[in-house]
Amino acid sequence: MDTFKPDRSEFPVPDLIHFMMRYVVKWKMSGPEEKVRWTAYGSVDGTPVFLQMRKSGFTIGVEKGRALAFQRVVGQLKAGLKEVEKFLEPYAKHQVENGDVTIVNRFHEFEDRYRFFRDLAGKAYGKAKTPRRKKRVASTGNPSGGFMSEMVAELNRSTRANHEGFYHSTAMIDAYFSALEHRLVLLRQFTGTAFADGAVLSLLAARWDEKLKLVVPAIEIKKMAPILGKMRDIKERIRNPFAHGGSENDRGSLFFHLPRVGAIPANFSGFGRSVRFTVVPIESHSHAEICRTFDELDALLETGALERPHRMIKASIDPSFDATAIKEYADATSGTDEDFEHYMDWWSKEWERHANMDY
Repeated sequence: MDTFKPDRSEFPVPDLIHFMMRYVVKWKMSGPEEKVRWTAYGSVDGTPVFLQMRKSGFTIGVEKGRALAFQRVVGQLKAGLKEVEKFLEPYAKHQVENGDVTIVNRFHEFEDRYRFFRDLAGKAYGKAKTPRRKKRVASTGNPSGGFMSEMVAELNRSTRANHEGFYHSTAMIDAYFSALEHRLVLLRQFTGTAFADGAVLSLLAARWDEKLKLVVPAIEIKKMAPILGKMRDIKERIRNPFAHGGSENDRGSLFFHLPRVGAIPANFSGFGRSVRFTVVPIESHSHAEICRTFDELDALLETGALERPHRMIKASIDPSFDATAIKEYADATSGTDEDFEHYMDWWSKEWERHANMDY
């Protein structure tokens, strides 16, 4: 057989071909086998053809010496998939609404992005605080002129570094809230509590603080009140204005016209809390306080009753939301330490087996 691997963009979901050839066209099937998940055997215009999902990618095979072009097979597969996807759409919608879904665990991607910007911000603010080494300059006969020149240059350098820290800090804040929302969705699943109809979609649509209440026991929420207050302040005062074009919820971005006086912020003296009150919207000390708040919340989400669910997140387990999977997670997190470690080891090996197609 001559073989051909279409570009991944041609068939981004090869398993739809598996469904179509097995249940609609009803070709003969085999697999799994070593480095092969499935193979479909049939013919196109009388020419023997196989379709195969290998570790190296989706592959089409055509008997050697035949006039059948690979693109002819590709075209027919695409035409067939259009009809199959129309047929499956109501079923997919029902499964989603019913919560019979899996969400890919991308915790490390979100966490790494947050840490990346946090590290850059810390370095920039540190650079702003560290004076540059003075360079010896030739005497101009005017000592005060050289001193003033150096002082202005140092001020400009420090200001640029502080602005750089501010840019990275706003990106860090935005990345943290995205990571937090993703983490809370995963934690809610791994706590092993069953979902009612429609609850999965409601969870995804909920605000971050609402998600937090679904994950953290009520008694712990009360203990977290100071941290939640700081988080809401960061969200309202810093994150939202920069994420939504500068609009501030307390009207601090609006200035009304006071006759014969000038433009006055619509939040009056509350403007003193605005990120626009200072030359650099997020200064070094504010960044440090924000980082402390994030660290405090992280610690609470990784300890106590959430310690095991969070370990499942860090192990990159992709959570399924059906009743069978929920019971599986509940059993794993409520058993002995030995049972939990056994489950984590089993899941890791199963994932590796399927990812590498070691059948």
